[in-house]
Amino acid sequence: MAQRQYRQHCAIAKSLDVLGDRWTLLVVRDLLDGPKRYVDLLDSLVTIPTDTLAVRLKDLERHGLVERSRLDPPAAQVVYRLTERGREIEPIIDAYARWGRPLIESRSVDDAVRPEWLARAVRALVRPDRAGVDLTVAMRTPDGDCTVRITEDRVERVDPDTPAHLTLTGPVDALAAALDPTQVSGLLAGGRLTIEGSRNRVRQLAKVLDRP
Repeated sequence: MAQRQYRQHCAIAKSLDVLGDRWTLLVVRDLLDGPKRYVDLLDSLVTIPTDTLAVRLKDLERHGLVERSRLDPPAAQVVYRLTERGREIEPIIDAYARWGRPLIESRSVDDAVRPEWLARAVRALVRPDRAGVDLTVAMRTPDGDCTVRITEDRVERVDPDTPAHLTLTGPVDALAAALDPTQVSGLLAGGRLTIEGSRNRVRQLAKVLDRP
């Protein structure tokens, strides 16, 4: 498959030469959560054709953004992982998540969803200045659950059964909307969102999501 080239001596165009093809940034998005087998990526990307995934991974390897490695026995399976250069794409992914938040206020019946995508949204949306925060939030949806721990220097997915300070329950589009603190009261009043946890923890979550 011939690779598209803009042939412009511009950093934006050169970046798009590498990252601008369909599916490429979504492959990176999923690898930001850690190394994955080919079949894991095929499953998490839902509708990607297998030949397209193979081409995108080869392109990312060729550009030094992804590398293959083999897990230690007994697994001994090949996984794909981001290189240090590949992980530098994370702020770009996060910027897309912030810019696109208004576009997911309602969910099409054909839209796939994964709980880990909510966790990625939380990573993108929390304030960078959140000293002293240690907050565990569980998000429960009909499509699956995820739990994230927010501290002052990281946001990480943890085991879904980890005890949480707050539990947000509702359809995935409601939880996505709830990441905008200005929408929470309306979602609660409309019965599309429930929150379990103390008022102090609710305020703390609102504060870390209230970006400057």
